[in-house]
Amino acid sequence: MIDVLFFGRVADIMHKRQVRLPLNTSIGTLYALRRHLFGEVMESGRMEVATLRMSVNQTITRSDQPLREDDEIAFFSVFSGG
Repeated sequence: MIDVLFFGRVADIMHKRQVRLPLNTSIGTLYALRRHLFGEVMESGRMEVATLRMSVNQTITRSDQPLREDDEIAFFSVFSGG
């Protein structure tokens, strides 16, 4: 199982803050998970890949990588502030 967390605008769009998913071959990488979760949202134009940030085990990343059991993945929008 993997834990997926949603923050900010992403949580608003997904109507949830967290989901726990089984790790399988169809979502075995970070980009595959992103497509699985956000494909329909992106196709509808409510979110763009360029505005979606990701982290794996609390380390921000922009690259695809294999996922492992018990990973914590977070998706969040670009933050601003001062």
